[in-house]
Amino acid sequence: MELLAGLRVVEWSRSVEAAACAREFARWGADVLALEDTDGSPLRHHPPVIERDGEGHSLLWASLSDGKRPERIAGEHDLLQELGTADVFITDAPPGELGAFDAAALETRWPRLVVVHHSPFGTSGPYADWQADDLVIQALAGFAYTNGDPDKQPLAAPGTIVPRTVGALAAVGAVAALLERMHSGRGQWIEVASMEAVSTLIMSLRSEFYGTPLPRGNGPPNWAEVLPTRDGWISLPAWNRAALAAAPVAFGLSDPAPAELAEGEGPLAERQPSLDYFAPLLAERSSEEIFNGLEELDVNLGWHRTPEQLLEDRHLAELDYFQTLEHEQLGPLSAAGPPMRASRPDWDAEIDEAQSFARRERPGDAPGPLDGLRVVDFTHAWLGPYAATLLSDLGAEVIKIEGPKRPDLWRHEPSGPPPAAAPGAHPLNVRANFNMANRGKRNVSIALDAEAGRALALELVARADLVLENFRPRVLQNLRLTHDDLLAVNPRIALVSCSGFGADGPYSNYRANGGSTEANAGWNSLMGYPGSPPRLLGTMQADPIVGAQMALAALAAVHCRETEGGPGIRAEGSMFEAALSCLDEYLLLASAGGGTPPRDGNRRPDAAPRELFPCAGEDEWIAISVATDEQWAALLEAAAAEPALREPAWREAAGRLADVDRLERALAGWTAGWDARTLQRRLQSAGVPAGAAHTTLSHLGDPHLAARGWWLPLEHADTGVRRYQGFAWRFSRTPAACERPAPRLGEHTREILAEALGHPDEQIDRWIAGGIAAGLAARRPDSR
Repeated sequence: MELLAGLRVVEWSRSVEAAACAREFARWGADVLALEDTDGSPLRHHPPVIERDGEGHSLLWASLSDGKRPERIAGEHDLLQELGTADVFITDAPPGELGAFDAAALETRWPRLVVVHHSPFGTSGPYADWQADDLVIQALAGFAYTNGDPDKQPLAAPGTIVPRTVGALAAVGAVAALLERMHSGRGQWIEVASMEAVSTLIMSLRSEFYGTPLPRGNGPPNWAEVLPTRDGWISLPAWNRAALAAAPVAFGLSDPAPAELAEGEGPLAERQPSLDYFAPLLAERSSEEIFNGLEELDVNLGWHRTPEQLLEDRHLAELDYFQTLEHEQLGPLSAAGPPMRASRPDWDAEIDEAQSFARRERPGDAPGPLDGLRVVDFTHAWLGPYAATLLSDLGAEVIKIEGPKRPDLWRHEPSGPPPAAAPGAHPLNVRANFNMANRGKRNVSIALDAEAGRALALELVARADLVLENFRPRVLQNLRLTHDDLLAVNPRIALVSCSGFGADGPYSNYRANGGSTEANAGWNSLMGYPGSPPRLLGTMQADPIVGAQMALAALAAVHCRETEGGPGIRAEGSMFEAALSCLDEYLLLASAGGGTPPRDGNRRPDAAPRELFPCAGEDEWIAISVATDEQWAALLEAAAAEPALREPAWREAAGRLADVDRLERALAGWTAGWDARTLQRRLQSAGVPAGAAHTTLSHLGDPHLAARGWWLPLEHADTGVRRYQGFAWRFSRTPAACERPAPRLGEHTREILAEALGHPDEQIDRWIAGGIAAGLAARRPDSR
């Protein structure tokens, strides 16, 4: 369903991020005109490139251009002509090149135009004039540091996963501004800085709570290990007792796992004996057999597949996921399908359009573009809460529903309360991960499995515009909270659902999280050191990356309903499909017969050097990315008298790429004597894209983010004043804002039931006494 049909978007860009933002609009049905200068977009040469008949064809360009109308322009006049009828203008032109298209001029000439301006660091602050590519951004934003082996350089996420996510976040802001325009009749300028957008994807609050950086590792501690199978690799929590107990059944063994492993106390067994038990079982079985056998017994694991293997996946085939991209030179190719799908229900009940978001008076409680949008949030962990928090940051009223006995699973902290916790604070209120993912919301604690609790949830739905949930399939059906149930009390309500594998298909009941999703979707097949097994992202960042797509689908669904009227729309998708769409160019490459590129650290076939290099001190690194001969010459000038770098053959890109191993060794020998932050300033001053790799702790002290006032000091009753992550956007008229920390469990139950729903105190007391609702869990259960 084309949720954004009728919108006209003009794109004038050179970066993946801006092109990806426009691609999101095209994906949801908008008319996107992609303008290029007469020389053509540099993305036409971006890898992966496949040669055919002596000509190179960028599969990334093919992916990002899909659904758009490309057109060359000669100058300002052509651009001005196109902007006159546009709803959205997406550009990454530096301010000095914008000329007549700066914020003030555009607002004066076309006051209804929404402008999305992308840049690496924003238009102000110490780094505003710095150069950067995706590698440098991931280093400076703290994203890369936690990925990889502790004794090797950090790894950035492969391909264009992160730039595409920046584009999706930019699209979230743009659709929010379009919704606000329904009230004000005015557009606005939205600045999106990659460093800030990517900084929303890391767990900096955990370092703020504990005062230590998150370690670099092959996935989060105790999550899983990448293990060899007969024909590939899987990510398996081998020491999880549930996996140990399931293995004999899944593999048809006559004997159970050793009792001391499968039947001991606690959820985890000893690590090495568990690995020793699994090793021979995995070595004689295929990855597919292991994946299906254990997942059918509710064990969450990842199957590392290449894009070529994913094109043959039975689940995706049954969903008819892949779409055909007709390439002029390469013929029909298999491309990724949409991250989520939308449908309009067959519903003929009368709808009170006066209650729609576009026609209601804005309450003025929040400054953001979504002021007045009402959201009921059933989500848990990171994916769904991140999506809902984006909406809250944009001004929506978000009410998070949790069960008194089944609160959000991210409230539980296995390692105990952090040092930031106040004495006697309830442990369910102080976990850094939960507080990071849920700031800005209010909370009501009600039992959905009780009829009275379900009725209260439906009362909240009756006054809402949007419901978000990321339960496993059939949970809403079991609770009798399906879209039909919600429409019965509110025909305008939109429901957005995102589970591990979606509601249909052979894997629909399988478990998933961010760690297993990145393996299942092929990310890890491209991520690792040369000649090494796949590597995992350090903190399951697939969750917020998919969460950005969930938030975009939610706002697109609301925009469509508000524009076209009728019943609320259902958007449904999966982590698997959304994550897979981030590697679209590699699916196209595999479909064109180009195979899968080898894992090669942070290198890219069109840039050398492009890697993280060691610096003085313990585990200090700097990202350096040289894409042109001019940048290499600038690096040599910054290196002054370093003879090891002055190979004549390295003056040209072909020579550097052909000798990249020796080049990197020579460069590492030079960088090792430098302080990373001193060196980044030296290189950037010379015009070389470079950035020190922040940990999740040092990221909190970054001078650029501090100068731009990015961090949010929020005071929580149980953890005090702490620095929370800022926003992915800066709006010229309706700024994003957050003044509320994450809610304590049941903190707003009475407030919501009494003020929002109008129930008397006596009735609320009875519900609390009967376990239907719960009030504030303010203190540790054993404290007085």
